[in-house]
Amino acid sequence: MASQITPHDPLTGAKPEMDISLRDEADEQVSIIVVHKDQPNYLNICLQSIAVTSNNNNYEIIVVDNGSDQESMDFLDELEGEVKVIRNGKNLYWSAAANKGVEAADKNSKYYIFLHYDTVVLNPGWLDLLINVAESQKSGMVGTELNTYMVQGNKVNFVQEWCLLVSKEAWNDIGPFPEELPQVGHSIVMTLKAHRHHHAPQIINNQIVHHYRKFSLNINEYEKMIEKAMTDIPKLLTDVQSQALINPLK
Repeated sequence: MASQITPHDPLTGAKPEMDISLRDEADEQVSIIVVHKDQPNYLNICLQSIAVTSNNNNYEIIVVDNGSDQESMDFLDELEGEVKVIRNGKNLYWSAAANKGVEAADKNSKYYIFLHYDTVVLNPGWLDLLINVAESQKSGMVGTELNTYMVQGNKVNFVQEWCLLVSKEAWNDIGPFPEELPQVGHSIVMTLKAHRHHHAPQIINNQIVHHYRKFSLNINEYEKMIEKAMTDIPKLLTDVQSQALINPLK
C-alpha cells in the first residue's frame, strides 16, 4: 500500500469550451438530483430556472430533502407529482442524500447531474453542453469548477460537486459518494476514483450555472467535519490508489 499521495492532475487535456451545434433534444435520459435543507426560496429559484431555461426537456428532477423545516415541507408538498421528492427524517448531509437521489433515479437515465439548491441555470443549453463534453472527451465526470486540496504536501486537483455530471457507467465504477465524508472532501475522493478508473474528469469554461454559495451549516459542526476530513481523506485516497494498483485496468 502506498504511503504517500502522489500529486496528479485529473483533468486530461485542455478545458473544453463547447462551440459545436447543440441538439434540440438529447436521446439520453438525465436525472437531476438537488440536495436541499431549509431554503425553499433558493430551491424554488433553482427549480424554476431548470424548468424555464432548459432547452433539453428529457430529464427528471429529484429533490432530496435533509429533514427541513415546516415551510420547506409545505413547499415540497406542492412540488410532489411534478418532481420526485425524497424526505429524510434528519440531515444526512451531502454524500448520503446524493446517494439516495441516485437510488431513486429512473433506471433508463444515462447521466446523473448533481446540483446544490443554491444554484440557478443561466444557459439554455446547459444539459447538452455537459453531455457533449462527456461524449466528446470520453469523460464520465464533468463539472464547472476546479479546486485544489493539499494532501501530505502534494496538491490534488478535484472537480467541485455543486454542478456535476456523472455518467451511469462512471457511477457504477466510482460511486457512491463516500458517506464517511458527509459534507467535506467527498468530491476529492470521487475525482481521484474517476481518474483511476479512466473516466477522464473534465471541467468546462462555459458559465452555465450560477452558484450563490449559501452557507447554512452550523459553523462549529462544519469545523468538526473539516477536522475529521483531514484525517479521513488521506486514508481514503491511499485506499483508492492501492485498489488501482491491484487492478489497474478496472
